[in-house]
Amino acid sequence: MKGTSKILLCVLLAFVLTFSAIGSVGFSAAELQESAASTEAAPAESQELAAVSAERNDTAPAAATEAQTEAPAETPTVAPTEAPTEEPAPTVGKVKNISRDSFDSDRCLLNWDKVPGADGYYVYYLNADDHKNFSRFADVKTNSCNVKPLRQGTQYHFKVSAYIKYKGKIIEGEPTLKKTATQPAQVTGLTKWRSSDVLEMEWDYNYRATGYRIYRTVGGVESLYKVIRGARNTSFSDYSVTQGRFYKYRVKSFRELYDTSYSSDADSIMFRAGLCGPDYSITSRLGRVNLTWNANRYATHYEVYYSTSPNNSSFVKLFTTPRLYYNTTRLTPGKTYYFRVRPIYVDSDGTVTGTSNKKSARVTTTAYGDYVGDTYIEISIDQQHMWAYKNGRQVESTEIVTGNKGDNDTPKGYYHILSKSTDIYLNGPGYSSFVNYWMAFIGSSYGIHDASWRSSFGNPIYKGNGSHGCVNTPYYAVQNIYYSIPTGSPVIIY
Repeated sequence: MKGTSKILLCVLLAFVLTFSAIGSVGFSAAELQESAASTEAAPAESQELAAVSAERNDTAPAAATEAQTEAPAETPTVAPTEAPTEEPAPTVGKVKNISRDSFDSDRCLLNWDKVPGADGYYVYYLNADDHKNFSRFADVKTNSCNVKPLRQGTQYHFKVSAYIKYKGKIIEGEPTLKKTATQPAQVTGLTKWRSSDVLEMEWDYNYRATGYRIYRTVGGVESLYKVIRGARNTSFSDYSVTQGRFYKYRVKSFRELYDTSYSSDADSIMFRAGLCGPDYSITSRLGRVNLTWNANRYATHYEVYYSTSPNNSSFVKLFTTPRLYYNTTRLTPGKTYYFRVRPIYVDSDGTVTGTSNKKSARVTTTAYGDYVGDTYIEISIDQQHMWAYKNGRQVESTEIVTGNKGDNDTPKGYYHILSKSTDIYLNGPGYSSFVNYWMAFIGSSYGIHDASWRSSFGNPIYKGNGSHGCVNTPYYAVQNIYYSIPTGSPVIIY
């Protein structure tokens, strides 16, 4: 019992001594617990700093340790860093007042107000008739852009936006929309079809047009005369005209869009009422084609056109003449040719054309069904003209006067020169006439001779002041024929 008590007393004494040593370090149990809790909650930077401090405590003298224990260093705190603020991007103004300042069929000149501070402008366009998406057309530095080429009479939408360059980037503003259209193309193919008591014209179809406007000028005064709606209505007839009077028409195509009417340039045409194609005869003999027509009271001249095709667009002008006939040169035998005779009125103010009729003839080399050869005399009564050919070459062409129409007509047919004489008298009932050259072709009654008593030859003298049936010819022309064409040569009269 005593032994046990001694052992217990020794243990208790050791515990007291140990507790006293711990208390001399200066920490209580509560402080140890609080220190442990602070170490767990400290940030990484504080833990690192605590580790460095502990490392130093392992090697420092006891006095230093005690000092640190008595006044422990506070955990350093790092002040938060504020994020730098960025400068806001500048804004771009919106384009205002876009205008279209041209009236063309293939372009649009756009102008708009300048946007302050803008470095340039983007221009976009859309063919609103055929497409749905915009395409960028141009990057311009000024407040203007000529957009071309464009289609005629087509509606276009344009967008224009300003932009600036900022820190190597493009900042584009809100675009502004402009709806407009190009002008329709000028009317083409304006053609006369009638020019009598009715004036009729036609022109080519304009597929983009809403319609056509007809302006008429009479007596120097122009007015909008007719509005035709529908692109396919490409003809107009004017019944309110007076024979012989002049009428000028201007035709414009137009298209209506966005409460605006877009018009083309005008094509014009001049009529003289009654200046219509004459009735004419057309024949072929001796390798040529002969045309003879009636006079038009409003014409001063006539134009002759021909073609080897009936296609109206293929005709070529051959000749312009004040006469009422035309004869071609020799053409290809057996081939068909097409002709038009158009009257025209010519004065100091210009030329007004009429309308024409088309006829055709197949070229033949015979006359009255018989072969003629290369040397002959050809006489046209309707044309009051005579030609002489020797070995296929024309040696004479002259106006003549034949027998008085209706009383002493010169016989038509296929004849030959029967005889020749010079310095003779021609005698008949009530007359005796001296002639220098005489070439008989029907007995001794009908022949070709000079007529010194006449001062003029050609149409229409034979209608009322013709010969007794012979062919009156100017002196130098008959002289040439007399010595060029031998006796026995054919004389063809038609």
